[in-house]
Amino acid sequence: MNPNSSPGRRPVHLKAGSFSVAIIALLIVVIAAFAAIGMIEDSLFVFQPVEETDFTEAPDTDLSSLSELTISGSTTVKQISDLLAEAFMETHENCMVTVAGGGSGAGISSAGMGIVNIGSTSRTVTDEELLKYPDLQTHIIGWSAVIVILNGIEGNFTDKNELIKVFNDSDGKVNLVLDEKSGEIRVNQAGSSFQVFQRSDESGTEEIFASYLGLGKNLDDCGAEGRLGNKGVLAAVENTSNSIAFVDFGFAERSQKVSIAGIESYGSAEIKASNIRAALAGTAKPFPSENSTLTRPLNYLTKGKPDPLEQGFIDFASLQMPLFFFKECGYFAITEIS
Repeated sequence: MNPNSSPGRRPVHLKAGSFSVAIIALLIVVIAAFAAIGMIEDSLFVFQPVEETDFTEAPDTDLSSLSELTISGSTTVKQISDLLAEAFMETHENCMVTVAGGGSGAGISSAGMGIVNIGSTSRTVTDEELLKYPDLQTHIIGWSAVIVILNGIEGNFTDKNELIKVFNDSDGKVNLVLDEKSGEIRVNQAGSSFQVFQRSDESGTEEIFASYLGLGKNLDDCGAEGRLGNKGVLAAVENTSNSIAFVDFGFAERSQKVSIAGIESYGSAEIKASNIRAALAGTAKPFPSENSTLTRPLNYLTKGKPDPLEQGFIDFASLQMPLFFFKECGYFAITEIS
């Protein structure tokens, strides 16, 4: 007997037309089944049309190459970091660079704890901080200088002790008088009352200025009104008649509303970019004198040896970028100090 001709079995071969009909029928059954399941599981489901997308126009992005770099710390360094980050991302399309402030102390701790890729500081890391974060590595990208700014008077603090009185012996206000003959500013009860401003945030600017005056790490006990960042301090002096404060050179250089006070061996007319640059290079007298300094490095910090992305950004900042970025901020690039 032919097995294929037995009453209980049918031939397994189908015509092409019958096969197509079977497939279509099967699809209808599957679709209906899924629709029924959806209705049972979620009777409140309402179909929402989705905007049609042309995937043929989507960029061919390698997600594995996307990377992020985080930088935080000194508000002084932040100004240059913002410009560097923007330029870096233009030439590294798959990299996102995020820059934040917080002060030099925050930059040291966040880098030391590995919270950010790069910390920034506008002062030297102390021995105490290195004991706490022994893996920190310092990368100098530039330099700056701290200066005294005034609104309502122009002159010099040739006697450092007079400047100490302003920030140490006052309750936030001080009487200043100008010796017209010598151009010397002195603290004098008969002078005009001046409002004293300082930094409200933790900052390398305040630390180096307080150290220069011999007043410890900060000026929190001097009674001066605090303002956030160099920009905040500058704005306070610009908008307050008869006021005095300290800021980084770059923030006051182009201001039309404040004057820069001479300090010790530097007269007010001598405090300009070319002279400070020469002092940093060692080709002119130190700023402001042989015995003390108001210049400081602008640093990037990493926890241990930088990884390739971190090193790439540090090299970009310290070696590859044009000087105009630093000049724009009133700072001095490491490459122009020799």
